[in-house]
Amino acid sequence: MILVGQFDSPFTRRIGVVLHSYGRPFTRDTRSIFGDGEAISQINPLTRIPALILDDGTVLIDSGAICEYLDERVGPARALMPDSGLVRRAMLQDIALIEGTLEKVIAVVYERFFHAPDQISTAWLSRCLGQIDKGLAALESRCGPTWFHGPAFSHVDVLMACAIGYIRLRLPEVFDDTARPRLAALAARCEALPAFIAARISPNETMPTSS
Repeated sequence: MILVGQFDSPFTRRIGVVLHSYGRPFTRDTRSIFGDGEAISQINPLTRIPALILDDGTVLIDSGAICEYLDERVGPARALMPDSGLVRRAMLQDIALIEGTLEKVIAVVYERFFHAPDQISTAWLSRCLGQIDKGLAALESRCGPTWFHGPAFSHVDVLMACAIGYIRLRLPEVFDDTARPRLAALAARCEALPAFIAARISPNETMPTSS
């Protein structure tokens, strides 16, 4: 398998962590959507990452759909989420909240990156920043004392820690460890795991510093 995308994308890193957690061998295609957009569009017509190219050439897109595939491959005993039931639905709601918060973080990052200072919409930024704050507050309140959702490591932990890593990299002013102690502790716990260490961002996997 080939994982397409750079680990400074929280969604690509999510898949890297899951692949390492499941012990699934894969290679990397670290071309950037910024510097190699045309090449990425040949893999995913939306020019988005991650994509996972299977050994038979099938291309899977969207990190959630890729996680579903990987869960099926390892089976319910090892999967990082139940395949049905109330716990699964609760985890999917947690993931939706994380993804929604991340979407607003990325919106702020891209607004600042692609627009000159005099073209930035302060009203839009203010709205997004307010949504990020509320999203993080809700996630802090939902986060368990050990793992996010109950006693076992899950897909929720993977995505939450990858989200915090991205926020600290691209929008650090919105995440205060003292205000979000459970999320900060969860991120530290995850980052110490071998799968997270193996999927750390390398210096050449970063967004350009200017447009």
